[in-house]
Order: sequence, then structure tokens, then C-alpha cells
Amino acid sequence: MALIPGGALRCAASGRAALRAICLAATLAPVAAQGDRPAEEALASLQERGRLIAQYFQAVDKAADLMKAQGSGLPAPDRTVVIPEREGWRVVYLEDPAGKSGPAATPGKGLAIVAETTFSPDAGQVGSLARVVPPRTAPATIQSYARCLEQAERVIAGRPDGGRPSLEALVKEKDGTFTAYVITRPQEESGRAAAAGGEESARFGGDFTIRFASAGRQVLNVEKVHGSLASMSLQPRPPGAPLLHEHEEGELPAPMDVALVLRHRVLAPLLVLTPRFMFRIDREGAVTWLGPNPNPKPAASPAPPGRAGAP
Repeated sequence: MALIPGGALRCAASGRAALRAICLAATLAPVAAQGDRPAEEALASLQERGRLIAQYFQAVDKAADLMKAQGSGLPAPDRTVVIPEREGWRVVYLEDPAGKSGPAATPGKGLAIVAETTFSPDAGQVGSLARVVPPRTAPATIQSYARCLEQAERVIAGRPDGGRPSLEALVKEKDGTFTAYVITRPQEESGRAAAAGGEESARFGGDFTIRFASAGRQVLNVEKVHGSLASMSLQPRPPGAPLLHEHEEGELPAPMDVALVLRHRVLAPLLVLTPRFMFRIDREGAVTWLGPNPNPKPAASPAPPGRAGAP
């Protein structure tokens, strides 16, 4: 494991020593009943959101494989959106008719649906590919999903700490707003992974949460999830041997942490160390509070009186 806070490699020996100390504390110290601990409702909500993000990632992956297997004669879609609904998840393949002419042109405004399928979160499988001939203009709800993803990509691409998205998930909240989860990956890392025939490591960091208004046109908030970068090997480890992931801010693991463990179950068990607490994420995405951080970082010293704002 190599931790990369602020773009610089930490000392591997120091990281191993910290991991040994944390594992020893987690083994010897039983979880005590304390008032200063995260609420179970918060952990349950974190697990649920992490699993939802992981299922979205899986649906997009499966949809891409299905298009390759059954989409002969169809152009590559300009956008694929996954829509969780009560009666089942829909996967919609969209094309942008702008600029097209002739028989392939699609009347109407906005993106057009060229194919659809279904996705079962329980089975992790998609259904058959249903072609839409001729393509029909997508309804407003689907346009909003696609608009949010496009906006999220623009927002991240325009940041100095952003980049090209490698994984994206979009959740429609109960109040009608949208939350996009975007993980970026440097192009050179993607190239190395493709050359090796698969991903060699999981990258924690370079990820963002973007909130949108209900129509997907207005960006409400952009939050960088991790303040540092960590690259964790996906090579097999001895059973039960944990990995350590540190957070510089916040009291809980991020939903992205849960989603990445579910996407790469070889990462489990993953110990997540926040400034105050220690957690374990298992291969099913369950988050367990292990107790206080055994090696808390000292709080920053306040500025001397009368010095605030001084040059």
C-alpha cells in the first residue's frame, strides 16, 4: 500500500508501523459503549449509499458489455444513464442527434433513446438489449439524468485538481435534487491498466460529489471527497490481512470508500481511520465502528490573540 497525501509518497515503513499498531488496538481493545461514537443510523445510511453507488457502477459496466455483445449495427451511445425505479432499474442508451442528418437524424430536441435494457441489483445482471427503432426523444426525466452527468464532467474538468472521469454514479434524492459521484483517474494510469489487461490498483482520491437542482441545470454544491490520494494494490493478500486508508477530515468513511470495496472485494477488510474514529469495511460493504482513533492527530493550534488577519 502506498499513501500519497498531497501528491507525495509517505514512508512505507511508517505506514506499516501505524497499521500494526492500529490492528493491535482493534484486536485487544473491545468496542466500548461510549457516548462519543457515530450513530448507527449514520452508518446504515453510509452503507446504503455506498452500495447504491457500487450498483450504479456495476450497471454501467454490464451495460457496456451488453452493447458490445448484442449491439451490432448500433452506433456507440453518446451517453448511458441508469435509473433506479421501484419497479426495476432501467438502463438507457442515448445519442445526441445534433449535427446528424439524413436517415439517422432523430426529430425533436435533446438526446434520443436508441436502446434500453434492465438491471437487477440483486443478481448483478442486465437483461436483453431492446433496440428503439426509430430512436425517440428521451423524456424530461431522462434528459435531466444525462444533463447532470454532462454538467458534472464539465465541472470536474474545469478544476485544477480535477481530471477525466473514470467512474460516475448519479442518485436522484427524495427532494428531487440529484447527487453525482465522480471518480477521476489520470490518463496515464488508465493506459497502464489497459496494457496490463486490467486494473492493478484501486485509487482512493480524485473523487468529487456534485449536487444539482431538480432539472439538472443548476450546480448547488461541489465537494472534494478525499483531500489526499491513496493507491492500493489489488493483488491477493493473506486472508483477513487488512489495508489501511486514512481520512484527514470528517468523522466517517465516505460512501465512495464503501463503493470501491464492493467493486474490488479483494480490498476487504479495509480499515478506515478518521481523525476521531476507526472503522472496518468488509467485503459486503458493512461498516463497523471499532472505537476511537488510537493515534489521533493533534488539533491545529489557534492563532495568538490579536494576530488574526495580520500580514
